[in-house]
This record gives sequence, structure tokens and C-alpha cells, in this order.
Amino acid sequence: MMMEIEKSDAWQRHQLATVERMQRDLARLMHPVIRAVGLCGVAYLVSWAAMMVLGAAAGAMVVVAAVSAAVLVLGAPAFALAVGVERYLRGRLEKV
Repeated sequence: MMMEIEKSDAWQRHQLATVERMQRDLARLMHPVIRAVGLCGVAYLVSWAAMMVLGAAAGAMVVVAAVSAAVLVLGAPAFALAVGVERYLRGRLEKV
């Protein structure tokens, strides 16, 4: 015969509150990373499109494309970590 141990409602509420607090605290660090990489992605696509349309006349767009591409490449690991942490915490909140 196996005993099943249930978690009390108070314990489940405590777990939920803890995970929500962790998500809020980490969001202050993760959301700026997600926004910055997203903004650089948009800047890269817009500058690339401008270079394709305007051709060689878009000299400034080459600099914008290069800088935003560098930020995208350097920020990709932080972006992946931020998205992974956010998805993990949302999954924990849905499960609890």
C-alpha cells in the first residue's frame, strides 16, 4: 500500500507566489535584453532593405547595418538565455 502525500493549498499558494516573484525580479533584467536585441534586429532589417533599394547611395545605412548586426551576434546568447528563462518560468506558473 502506497501513501500519497498531498501538498496543502497554503503550500501551493506559497510556491505560486515564489515563482511569480522570481519571474518579476528576473523580468527586470531579461526584458531589456529582449527589447534591445529585437530593436537591433528591426534596425538591421530596415537598413538592409534601404541598402537594397537605394544601392550605393545609402552609405550611412551600411554603418547602421554593421553595428546592428554586431549587436545581434554578440547579444544572441543573452537573448537565448532571456527567452529560455522566461519560457521556463511561464511553464512553471502554468503547472503550479
